[in-house]
Amino acid sequence: ELILVLVQSEVENKGWDNHEDTFEETLRRELVSSRTEVFLLQEDIKQLTKSYYNLLRIKMETFVDRLRKELESDEGNVKSIYLCSESHPTFGIGHLITSDDPEHGKPVGTEVSEERVVSAFEDDISVTISDCAKIFEDWDKLPEEARLVTANMCFQLGLPRLRKFKKTIDACNRGSWLEMASEMKNSKWHKQTTARAERLIKRIQGLDQT
Repeated sequence: ELILVLVQSEVENKGWDNHEDTFEETLRRELVSSRTEVFLLQEDIKQLTKSYYNLLRIKMETFVDRLRKELESDEGNVKSIYLCSESHPTFGIGHLITSDDPEHGKPVGTEVSEERVVSAFEDDISVTISDCAKIFEDWDKLPEEARLVTANMCFQLGLPRLRKFKKTIDACNRGSWLEMASEMKNSKWHKQTTARAERLIKRIQGLDQT
């Protein structure tokens, strides 16, 4: 009888030990599984973030490419130094030469490489987009056509001069396209570069139909 009691006690102890081993093993597996899920979730977030920024980059590249083509049509693309309509030394796609440019002080007719034209344009577009974001409310949320038109104006006029178009800016911020077009027409800019201004005005008028 004593032997039976000892055997029963040993079995019970082993049973409890097995229960503890099973509990610990289960807990360990749950932790490993949770860590794996967290890791996979982090990887998913990384991929989604990467995809999101890739999409933004593609959209911005498409926008800049469209803007470049438009500005090239309006400004021309001259691979030498020339005088603009206001007699300022210029080259490439309407790049106004400043004292910081290596072309500063060089005579009209000096040739400029394609690489230099592209580099100057990329810098100018970066400034233009940044300036538009300062002038217009939520500029990046405007219809693409409105962003193209306002960027074209900003590239041509520069931030200080475009900021003076207060009624045009206000109408744009409110999405009042016909009013914006009317204010664009009621300006010295329209009188000075009528053909270009008319093209941009018609595009803004077209937004009222969308």
